[in-house]
Amino acid sequence: MKAIVMAVGVLACQIAPAWSETEYQITCPGRPTMTVSRAEYGLSTLMWPTRHFQIAAGQQRTSLKGGDKVAITRFRNGDQLIVNKNNDETFFVYANSNKLLPCSRTDKRDAQILSLERYDDSARPNS
Repeated sequence: MKAIVMAVGVLACQIAPAWSETEYQITCPGRPTMTVSRAEYGLSTLMWPTRHFQIAAGQQRTSLKGGDKVAITRFRNGDQLIVNKNNDETFFVYANSNKLLPCSRTDKRDAQILSLERYDDSARPNS
């Protein structure tokens, strides 16, 4: 019985789709061009020069009074990304501000898969 369960588990791993990730750039007043990456499992990242990096988990989805559906991503530093899902209009609210800024954005594209090599530190003495 264990062998059957193991075989089914291995087969399920082989046919399961890989997690995909998409990314796009946004340009908003007051900050260099930012790269937004979204993983299928809900993690969003925001990067901009030089060496700025923020994360967010999930999105809040809501509707405006006019019926437009919007998705709000709240990053850990307090920044908010707002996307109108009907027309992809993109807005940004910086942390400690309530000013909604219009942004331009590129089309979504699949992010390149990065394979990390294994690091062997077995020769390193334990401390």
